Amino acid sequence: MDNKAYATVLEDNGVNYREIADIMSDIGFVMNHSSARNYVLRIMVKFASAFDEEWDLGLTNEKLRNIAASAQFQNVISDLLHNLETTNESEISL
Repeated sequence: MDNKAYATVLEDNGVNYREIADIMSDIGFVMNHSSARNYVLRIMVKFASAFDEEWDLGLTNEKLRNIAASAQFQNVISDLLHNLETTNESEISL
């Protein structure tokens, strides 16, 4: 049995992959929930790779994919992006 959790669940006010696919389709990027998940995981691997490179961790591709798929990592990235957006909005309004 696969015990993986995904960050895009409603319990933490996130959206699921089907909702992401619907939103993207509405704005002209037609996709299904599997495509939405693949896009999310692809960018999460890029974030994980950037941390790996910055801190010279030497992680394998498999380990990077596992990290990228973890709900904890996705939540941290979401929080970081939200904080950056909030900070940038504050600086613009000064």
